[in-house]
Amino acid sequence: MKNIPINLKSLLLNANKALSEKKYSEGKSILEKINSINPNIFEVNYNLGIINLNLNNLDDATINFEKSIKLKPKLSQVYFNLGLIFDKKKEFNLAIKNFLKVVEIDPNNSLAYYNLGSLYQEIFKRVEAEKYLKKSIDLNPKFLLAYNNLFDVYDRSNQLQKFKELLSEAKKKLDEKNLLNFYSGMYEYKNKNYKDAVKTLESIKLKENFFIQDIRKHGMLAKSYDFLNDYEKAFNHFRLNNNLTSNFYGKNINEKIYLKYVSQRSEFFENFKQSNWGTISKTNDVNIPIFLIGFPRSGTTLLDTILRTNKFVEVIEEKPILRNFLIKLEKKTKNNFSNLGNLDYEFIEEMRNFYFSERNKYTKNKNTKIIIDKLPLNIIHIGEILRFFPNAKFILALRHPYDSVLSCFMQQFTLNPAMKNFLSIDSGAYLYNLVMSLWNIYTKNFSVNFHTIKYEDLVLNFEKETKKVFKYLELEWKDNIKDFHITAKNRTDISTPSYDQVTSPIYSRSISRWNNYEKRFENAKKYLDKWVKKFNYNI
Repeated sequence: MKNIPINLKSLLLNANKALSEKKYSEGKSILEKINSINPNIFEVNYNLGIINLNLNNLDDATINFEKSIKLKPKLSQVYFNLGLIFDKKKEFNLAIKNFLKVVEIDPNNSLAYYNLGSLYQEIFKRVEAEKYLKKSIDLNPKFLLAYNNLFDVYDRSNQLQKFKELLSEAKKKLDEKNLLNFYSGMYEYKNKNYKDAVKTLESIKLKENFFIQDIRKHGMLAKSYDFLNDYEKAFNHFRLNNNLTSNFYGKNINEKIYLKYVSQRSEFFENFKQSNWGTISKTNDVNIPIFLIGFPRSGTTLLDTILRTNKFVEVIEEKPILRNFLIKLEKKTKNNFSNLGNLDYEFIEEMRNFYFSERNKYTKNKNTKIIIDKLPLNIIHIGEILRFFPNAKFILALRHPYDSVLSCFMQQFTLNPAMKNFLSIDSGAYLYNLVMSLWNIYTKNFSVNFHTIKYEDLVLNFEKETKKVFKYLELEWKDNIKDFHITAKNRTDISTPSYDQVTSPIYSRSISRWNNYEKRFENAKKYLDKWVKKFNYNI
């Protein structure tokens, strides 16, 4: 407090006392009073930043810490706090920038290296993630969280030798026997040693603070039992996995919001014809947007990986391109579909340009001939897409409805209002019916330019079916397409839960898997059987 005027020192002491007692509102009030008298006191700006961070006033905290940096530019903790803020705001590049500044000032800060590694994980830059997580462990050989994240990097990128080496190192340095057995079980699972995986994973009981690993434990046990043809145990572990996921991640997520979101579109477009909008100018051939759509777990990631074998194709995987487009549109239409017909030419052109600018944010090669926007559930937005892009093209991925729903139930998704519906067979089937009913409405009332490819046909008649897709896209088919899984192994940016599947050669095991769980579909039949018939599948 040296350089602080004597008349402000007592106020600052009172503020610090309030802060230590977590009386944030009281402390904030005192500090703001001091700041109004003298805005250039480091301790005041810094502590205001701490208080605003704790109150989740992230924008105010940012201002406070940035002012602190101007006053004392070489204190690593200020940059550290800014990194935390930008991480919370999901502004990952800014978070990384600040944590890099931390390690520049304080090169022995293990926690900062850990945060850098975690952030690079978040944006699927696994080489960088590995580098910083290893550095964090070098500085703190007992840093459990860093080990956890590094295991995850090796798991998701299928680097099993590195996974094994890390496991050996961890066993020498860590005392968490159950957690180490968890990763031993994961290693066996990844190596397809399912009996050994089951033996190891069933023997451990993880502490409450390892709830994420506990969820994954049940997921691996479920899939292991499935591979071992013990479908009763498999289903029970899938159900337990989903219940734990719901309790931990899904408490504040309302899945009915998404059901309503889909139903609203069905209600409006059921009695609406595309011609009601009048003539809409088409985009030129260069700017025809292409969408890869379908119900989740219908083979979209497999198709994505196959299409990427062509050097003229870029697939943008599950990015919020259309979501940002729709947010802007909804402000204009006041979320009323009827207002879609009242849009003037200038706004339509503005929105078209906005979509392409959003897409360009994720485009790696600006000279790519064909860019495909892949997000399966964009299928529900066909109406909005066609309002602006009447000549848009769609690749529709289909799979047996029972297998699609079962695979969603068996998969560990990041929960949101849509994905939460997949935590049970019945709710997944209900959503399937809603989504495909809406698709049926679109194809009945709109001129939809689409190519359908069935997962089963793709697996059983690979060359024939892939040639059809490439023809639809007006692309040449080449023999290297057969080696798509090799291309996939070189990718570090697969952001869906399908990594293992798409980095393996084509296999047919997932076809008709639902037969093993047939009795679990008793209630779901009323939602799915009509689509089995509609898409020419067998029950």
